[in-house]
Amino acid sequence: MEKIINEPEAMETAIPEPKNEFTVGKSTRKPLREWGFEVAGLNLGAPTALESHLRWIQQGHIVDETHNAEDEQNRKNKTAEEITRKENEQNDIDKDKQHIKEVVITDKEKQIASHQSQIEAKKIQLAEGKIKSNYSGMRFWLYATLCTFISFYLVFFYASVIHASFFRSMLQMVNSGNSDDVTLMLNSIFDTKGIFQWNTQLIFTYLGAFIFFGFGILPHIFVADGSKYKTLKVVAAILVCLVVDSLLAFKIDSGIHDLKTMVGIADKDWVWYKSINFYLVLAFGFGTYLLWGLIYEAALHEHEKKNINAKVEIEIIGLKEKIRELEKEIITQKEMAKEMQKQIDALKLEIEKLRKQMEQSSLRPEELKRNMEHFYAGWLAYLYGMNEHNPKLVPCEAVYKRFQESINTQLN
Repeated sequence: MEKIINEPEAMETAIPEPKNEFTVGKSTRKPLREWGFEVAGLNLGAPTALESHLRWIQQGHIVDETHNAEDEQNRKNKTAEEITRKENEQNDIDKDKQHIKEVVITDKEKQIASHQSQIEAKKIQLAEGKIKSNYSGMRFWLYATLCTFISFYLVFFYASVIHASFFRSMLQMVNSGNSDDVTLMLNSIFDTKGIFQWNTQLIFTYLGAFIFFGFGILPHIFVADGSKYKTLKVVAAILVCLVVDSLLAFKIDSGIHDLKTMVGIADKDWVWYKSINFYLVLAFGFGTYLLWGLIYEAALHEHEKKNINAKVEIEIIGLKEKIRELEKEIITQKEMAKEMQKQIDALKLEIEKLRKQMEQSSLRPEELKRNMEHFYAGWLAYLYGMNEHNPKLVPCEAVYKRFQESINTQLN
């Protein structure tokens, strides 16, 4: 009699895992409500058996007979495609990262090493007296002479332009009856007579001409300054000169047109930007200003060649500047490589997550929840059928709620 009483307890302590009729990666279709009742009977409603079967349902190895296998396969295919896409993306990023590390950064490091070698070589050659200056006295004096004569020309040119723009009266010239002056003004953009006749206005005329020399020197000051925005400053200074020269050219051209109107020979279709006089003033003024700047810079460079130490020092400074730029580029490339590694790590986590989803289940959380509900309904039917106050109800309910909470977490 004692052997018969203890037999149920022995059966409960040896609850089997779900049978091997389930294949990993493949779902078995069951009428879950009826099957839950059947399995509960085979396992005497044990909570441990309930947990094992609910886990198999959660992993997608057991599904309700109403489950659509085609939908399941489609979801698996989509997940597999997403894994492939992310793997390709990961491989592409990894190739770009390797290219940066093995090609781009390596190439820049080689350039830095080459520049450093050049610096050391120049220092050694300078110490041994093997560096030639390539200085040409003839070239320097040619540049200096040209620059001097062009400087005189610009002083007289801008003096003429300022006088013609601000101090010359066309009406007074016509009323004076001097036909030679009128003829000269009609056929020339230069006022050669006005800048050589002494009057108080002449002081401002010549002093004003030196303002343009100030603007002419500005670009060279910015270049020597070595500022970060030196190119922008140089361009800005040149543009200011172009704008001022254009305004003066317009003033002179419009003055000539007014004179022609007074003597009755004006062109009715005159427009300043179509007038040859406007562009002549720009060519002889702004164009010469640019030419002067280039020759002046050439004279400075030629003179610097005379001092070998200064010449080598300038070359070394240039090489060091290149090294600093390359080092900045390397830092930028390394930062890019770090960002790429972060992207790769993130993709690895996503791929791992997708693979686990494929291994565990391709079912949506709401389907898993419904399958568990059907299975547990059959299980409860067995427990209530055995005894309304069955002591296994409470632990079974705790197991079921735990699984439901995990599914609800996925749904939220």
